[in-house]
Amino acid sequence: MKKQFPLTGKKLLYVLLGSSLFLHWPAMVYGAEATAEQREDGQETINEDAGKQQEFSLEGVEVTANKEAADERWVAKRSSAGTKTDTALSDIPQSISIVTREQMDERGVIDLAQAVEYSAGVHANIYGNDTRWNWSYVRGFRVGYSNTTVDGLQLFDNGNFAIWDFENYGMEQVGIIKGPASVTYGGSSPGGMFNMTTKRPTAQAIREVRLQGGTDSYKSAAIDVGDKINGQENLTFRLTALARERDLPVDYSWSKRTFIAPSLSWKPDEDTNITFQAHYLKDKLAGGSRPLTVYYPNHKLYGFSEKLNLGEPGWDGYEREQSYFGYLLDHKVNDIWMLHQNFRYGQVDMRYNMAGGTLQADGRTLKREASISDETLDSYTFDTYGEAKWSGGAIDHTSLVGIDYRHADWTNRYVEWAITDLDIYDLNYTGSVTEVYAPVIYKAKAKQTGVYLQDQMKFGDKWVATVSGRQDWYQLNGINPQTEDKTTIDQDAFTGRAGLVYHATSELSPYISYSESFQPQSGTDRNNNPFKPTTGRQYELGVQYEPKKTNARFTAAIFDLRRQNVLTTDPLNTENEYYNVQTGEVTSKGLELEANVAVKDLNLTASYTLLNAKTTRSNTASEVGLRTTGVPRQSATFWADYTVPGKKLKGLGFGAGVRYIGSTYFSSNTVRLGGAVVADAQVRYETGNWRYALNIRNLFDKQYQTYAYSTYGVAAEERTVLLTATYHW
Repeated sequence: MKKQFPLTGKKLLYVLLGSSLFLHWPAMVYGAEATAEQREDGQETINEDAGKQQEFSLEGVEVTANKEAADERWVAKRSSAGTKTDTALSDIPQSISIVTREQMDERGVIDLAQAVEYSAGVHANIYGNDTRWNWSYVRGFRVGYSNTTVDGLQLFDNGNFAIWDFENYGMEQVGIIKGPASVTYGGSSPGGMFNMTTKRPTAQAIREVRLQGGTDSYKSAAIDVGDKINGQENLTFRLTALARERDLPVDYSWSKRTFIAPSLSWKPDEDTNITFQAHYLKDKLAGGSRPLTVYYPNHKLYGFSEKLNLGEPGWDGYEREQSYFGYLLDHKVNDIWMLHQNFRYGQVDMRYNMAGGTLQADGRTLKREASISDETLDSYTFDTYGEAKWSGGAIDHTSLVGIDYRHADWTNRYVEWAITDLDIYDLNYTGSVTEVYAPVIYKAKAKQTGVYLQDQMKFGDKWVATVSGRQDWYQLNGINPQTEDKTTIDQDAFTGRAGLVYHATSELSPYISYSESFQPQSGTDRNNNPFKPTTGRQYELGVQYEPKKTNARFTAAIFDLRRQNVLTTDPLNTENEYYNVQTGEVTSKGLELEANVAVKDLNLTASYTLLNAKTTRSNTASEVGLRTTGVPRQSATFWADYTVPGKKLKGLGFGAGVRYIGSTYFSSNTVRLGGAVVADAQVRYETGNWRYALNIRNLFDKQYQTYAYSTYGVAAEERTVLLTATYHW
């Protein structure tokens, strides 16, 4: 006889739901006016998935934390990304790419940008190999960590430097939702969202230790363990942890990371499962994060090493300490209804010391300034929804009705002051900086509430329709205590989606869809009227092919994606006026092709993207028709992974890939960077409980730039070598 717990699943459910379902109504969001890149570089930047819920049978079947990753190691065919329901990808009228744990391991992936760089429609880490944050673009629009969900929940950043990061080793898979996703997840980039699914508890024993070493003094040790607790099927755990350090390309620069993520799943009865999660991550980066290269021959720094540190070694640096805890709850009410509730509370503390300056007319004196950004962020999120599976006549429905609430509080401190000049030919670093107190320059509270409905309808044996709608309310109240200047946002938005899939055969599924997104917009026009949210809308036509006799998935999509209500110059401005109006528009039209194949001993991943992203409406005539900054018109990737069959070379395998990044334009299309072809490779060997792998990124050490300003750019990642030894027991 099974042991019974005094707290039943239903009692637990009602305690949790009763305390949080209707706690807040309504509304959030994005913070300080300047973005991190605008403050750091003084240059104009381009302004800007939902995690799978744990999936398990509630009819006496063993809990499985992540069905997709367990059953589809290379070719994922199911996901809850984009719908919040466990759905076959072939039933979803939207382009979604899934990067599995096995794909990431074979390619030696260590961060989110590397995870998504082989997927169609993605231009990863446009600002170079930045170890602090992810600056990637999807369908021509930036999709950073502020547009990333982890296990279905999004924690807001503060619009400045207090930005969340998530360790890739703790992820089971990464999904890329392409195109507007606000109808399911609230305010987000029109380009899409990243969906990160963490490693979850499982009743199947997991025992792994991983050691890594490589170029730039790279060192890492990690552990991943999980099992039943005291042999109980209804109580399982998972513990993932990592420590890493490495040198960075810029002189006198290095980074360290500590990460730990414990989780516990409890199934008090046959109808209820709850997973408790915690996460701690600490980053410390010293010196400069990105190598800069000067490509304008008349520039005074032309010819200098891109590794030159123009800051102050021993003082420059970025520190971030973040943590969160929460739970994922699923409860079967009856044969029709299931209830889900996810909650997470998190905190980020960061400090950013920067030193730099302007080169003087003598060509050797750098007049420098130092600055300190010291920021804290607290954020929590609830998402509660009911899922009903029912039939009405000839139509089978999977319906959702839900409400989510997000709240954030943050404080920004900032100060800058002059420090000792630097002779770039003598590098007379001082070794220390006399610091100045950083006052509070911004405090804010933000909240967002969303109510959403969705219905997935199957009818006529071949048709699947998805219709959904969402209403959001958001508020932001901020103040600069030094000037008493206030920031207020009080906006609402409705977004919708409609799509239709036709299963022409058991393998071929064309689809068509329309979807919308929104992002809050701060500021007012000349009449002090607050701006409306920027909006996105997309039409997409695609086809999905999953051959029955082959473990493979092929997709093709064409789309017309537009971001509207974009700020543009007010035509009524006089010489000294700088008002804006919301009549601008950025359009992204394109074609995406993607393939994932696993056949016997061979795994393949390939993608191709043709993208025309440009400004289509602006009150500045010279901007109309300009290509979006940093977005290549064409890109392509290919990765092949082969395991040698037979007994003589048993355990030996190889992998090789190529990435083509097309030419890009910057500085109002006055600077063009040529395209680049970059090769990656891997060799591995498994024997007994050990697995050894050697991964090389940028195999031929291709030198190129990923971003450009008027006279200088950001250098791409050089060749790196990574040796991994993994032990399972």
